[in-house]
Amino acid sequence: MSRVDLERACAFCGLPLPRPWFGSQEDRAAGPWYCCFGCRFAAAAARAEGAEGQLNWTLARLGLAIFLSMNVMVFTMVLWTQDFGDAGVETSHGFGKLLHGLFRYLCLLFSLPVLFLLGAPLAESAWTSLRRRQLPMELLLLLGVLAAYAYSVVSVVRDRGAVYFEVGCVVLVLVTLGRWLEARGKLQTTSVLESMRKLLPDRVRRVNGGVVEDVPISEVRVGDRLLVLPGERIPCDGIVLDHAALVDEQILTGESTPRWKEAGAAVHSGTLNAETAFHLEVLAPAAEGTLSRFLALMRQALQTRSPYQRLADHASAIFLPLVTILAIAAGAWHGFHAGLDQGILTGLAVMLIACPCALGIATPLATWIAMGEAAQARVVIRGGEALERLAGVMAVRFDKTGTLTTGTPAVLLSAVAEGEDRCKVLAAAAGLAQASNHAYSVAIRKSLSTLSGQGTSVSANVRTLPGLGLTAPGADGDVLALGSPRLMNDLGLNWPAELAGHVEAAQRHALAVVCVGWGGGVRGCFSLQEELRPRAAETLEKLRALQLDLAVLTGDHRSRAAALQKALGVPVLGELLPEDKVKAIAETQRGVGSTAMVGDGLNDSPALAQSEVGIALACGADITRDAASICLLGDELDRLPWLFDLARRTVRTIRLNLFWAFAYNVLGVGLACMGLLNPILAALAMVLSSGFVITNSLRLRQLQQTEVA
Repeated sequence: MSRVDLERACAFCGLPLPRPWFGSQEDRAAGPWYCCFGCRFAAAAARAEGAEGQLNWTLARLGLAIFLSMNVMVFTMVLWTQDFGDAGVETSHGFGKLLHGLFRYLCLLFSLPVLFLLGAPLAESAWTSLRRRQLPMELLLLLGVLAAYAYSVVSVVRDRGAVYFEVGCVVLVLVTLGRWLEARGKLQTTSVLESMRKLLPDRVRRVNGGVVEDVPISEVRVGDRLLVLPGERIPCDGIVLDHAALVDEQILTGESTPRWKEAGAAVHSGTLNAETAFHLEVLAPAAEGTLSRFLALMRQALQTRSPYQRLADHASAIFLPLVTILAIAAGAWHGFHAGLDQGILTGLAVMLIACPCALGIATPLATWIAMGEAAQARVVIRGGEALERLAGVMAVRFDKTGTLTTGTPAVLLSAVAEGEDRCKVLAAAAGLAQASNHAYSVAIRKSLSTLSGQGTSVSANVRTLPGLGLTAPGADGDVLALGSPRLMNDLGLNWPAELAGHVEAAQRHALAVVCVGWGGGVRGCFSLQEELRPRAAETLEKLRALQLDLAVLTGDHRSRAAALQKALGVPVLGELLPEDKVKAIAETQRGVGSTAMVGDGLNDSPALAQSEVGIALACGADITRDAASICLLGDELDRLPWLFDLARRTVRTIRLNLFWAFAYNVLGVGLACMGLLNPILAALAMVLSSGFVITNSLRLRQLQQTEVA
């Protein structure tokens, strides 16, 4: 997505602008752009953009128009009575005729302010859409209203013929009210992002030569030193300088327990300083920090168009010209057979009932609400298309380490071959483990921390073999290896009897095994134990209840896979390399259907890319993993059933919205073309249709809030 596309957002609600029907994109620098007449009306009337408190004057403006319209309707009802109607005028004397003319002029007087109050923003919105090379429905509505006004003014001046000022007033009020409700509904979908943006302070305390300065956050640069007080949000990504800090990272990881950050540890913007003041060295300005990148990803996701939304866009593009032709044809036919005034009313009714408001918001509103709820649950969904694909998933495949397990295994036992220097073997393993962040390497590095850097010197030219381990040139020209027993066999290393027995015993007890070897033989082994996440089995059971086909893909030995299968109650395929996992997912796609892969997003990138939906757990601050369509900032497995249910509910809501929008338009246009629908009723039906779509979509939000609670 280009930078220009990303900047094409509504200046009021922040959601994406409709695409031009033809030609190139016009530069936005000319002024603020709005996605619909409702957003333009709300922003223009308030002389500002986007804040909730700026809506009061808009309501007052609409309220004034409603008051004037009600007066016009009362005057019109008087004209419809027998005493003041056209028939009554013919038999009445001067005073009755004078009153008849007076009420007609009062209708004109009270309706003109409504035309300027509500018609002017409608005209501005229509002109803006034309500049964006789009045929706007606002233009058609405005032409119909102006035609009704013009016909009525001529009738008043000539003192002959019917007046339809009340039709124009009520149509303007109902159209504005409908678009206003639509704008408010869309604004609610982006309120989550706005609330998260406000987590960062506007001003920070910068330390300069021992002096604390209060400066805007926009002036902070890389290398600056900031003072963060207890209870404040950390404004920028940085490093703790002076002493340990207790940091609450729940907004990123979902972990409710604050963690101690020692001096030199990295902290991320948006997290909370829970206890003591500390100094922070800035690594990235606020605009490039973790929280800002998260919000940028969400904004980018909101501006992508899903298949359902593209379908609605294409339908609207065809629908508008078709409705224009139908309105002109129906108006001309009824005008020829029933008079000019009936033709105007029929054409106006067709344009009103066919206004594709409901169709335009049927898909994006539900999608935006779902993505906003996901953001609150610390889930990044990269666009509506990923959400819709997730709803169609029939099978789920899991990685094991770091996904179903805690990702922090512990070394239970280490063994060294007879005749070997134990310190040398362990130091070699510790040196190689320094080159990897795999959970097993971290566990070995942690258990041998006192030996790291001692003994055997490890070359910087370390090669990672995915699913197998690490290799590096040794000091004497041999290959030094740290990895699975399979790697030792692939390298042709000999097994001492005691180490072979150690591996067999470890696998019999469902323990993971990592070996180290060089010079033609295996020199040592480590037995590691992993713990399943607390709610792993419960999560799998909930996913099974959603009729999903489940399995686990792991590189562990078959005996370990069998033990895991018994503990979890789902099939576990063992001894799989990354390419084997890709093949397993491809087979699942052919045999079962659309497949989602759940992994840590690091070692499982090929499998995540192969699946229709890649879900990465425990992204934390690393929220830009390209292989995953969906990124869970924390490692909460119980988010997965909720996420699948959210996607399915969203797609059901979209389908219901689209069905209603299409059915309403087809039936309504038919009635209007036959002259059976008054423009006021058509405008009311348009408002009710948009209200149904908005209410149905917001109901999705309420359901999700109830389930999360």
